[in-house]
Amino acid sequence: MSQSRMERECRVYARYLTGQEVDRYVAGKYAGCHATGRIAEPTEPFDCFLTDVSVRGPLWTRLADAYASRFRKDCVLRKKLVLTLALLECSPATFEYLEGVSSGSRAGALVRMAGDGMLFAAALPLAILLFFPVQLWMTVTGR
Repeated sequence: MSQSRMERECRVYARYLTGQEVDRYVAGKYAGCHATGRIAEPTEPFDCFLTDVSVRGPLWTRLADAYASRFRKDCVLRKKLVLTLALLECSPATFEYLEGVSSGSRAGALVRMAGDGMLFAAALPLAILLFFPVQLWMTVTGR
């Protein structure tokens, strides 16, 4: 996989997970982890498809992640997202965002959690409509 593709993956996944851009440290560690073979590239056609779609932007990553979280828990996309999150937690530029405690009341926290739940509830049916037919087709045809 090309270095530019790795950087794009890392940047899109970071924007999906934190809404922030990544620095060179995170992008370099992401590429380095792939270079060591710790994260294998997808070999199944549908895994390749999910990974390719997820790199189009954070919205596509959300849809692909919602689908994978229910129907493809062991896919490469999920491993790449976990790797990105782990790197972001270790990065000086983003760890405060991820580890910080939001100020506000319990009601505010409940509203934020409800909003996240509604985002997932909206993304999952759309993801099923988009990805299930593709997965079915790829399974039947072997492509």
